Amino acid sequence: FIGHRIAPRTWVAIMVAGLGIAWMYGTQVRDVPLVGTLVALCVPLAAAVNWTVVQHAQRQGHAVDLMPAVLVGAVLSTLATAPFAWPFAASWHDLALLAFLGLVQLAIPCLLVVRCGRVLKAPEMALLGLLEVIFGILLAWLGAGERPGPAVLTGGALVIGALVFNELLGWKEQK
Repeated sequence: FIGHRIAPRTWVAIMVAGLGIAWMYGTQVRDVPLVGTLVALCVPLAAAVNWTVVQHAQRQGHAVDLMPAVLVGAVLSTLATAPFAWPFAASWHDLALLAFLGLVQLAIPCLLVVRCGRVLKAPEMALLGLLEVIFGILLAWLGAGERPGPAVLTGGALVIGALVFNELLGWKEQK
């Protein structure tokens, strides 16, 4: 569809990182509703489809600027979820923390994904997107004192190891 050839090292990294995520998730699951799991699986799938379609359009010579889409998505998300926050009872401290998290966990990563999507292939983008899971766990550990269990640490190590392996081999191939 796009004509990208995916290097064998990237396929290996995808499989190892996928095993790491599955290990983290699978060992923690207890009576989790299937709908939530399916929604969680749809998010990276939708992102991969988006990157693939955008890259295909760019290869056809169409200039695709997704920066405005990030803003529109943020506004629509705010409007869709605002009714669920009523009655609004957050303190100013909580609002400051939410604003910080919104900037660091949502706005900056979204803008980086849009920028990186211009030069990286969709599989590489998906692999880098797994860092969000790892950084989320790290943030919960450092910021809220939620210590991850051994399975989460093992799965996270697999994800990070797969990403480092993929990038080091890619860097070595370019030299």
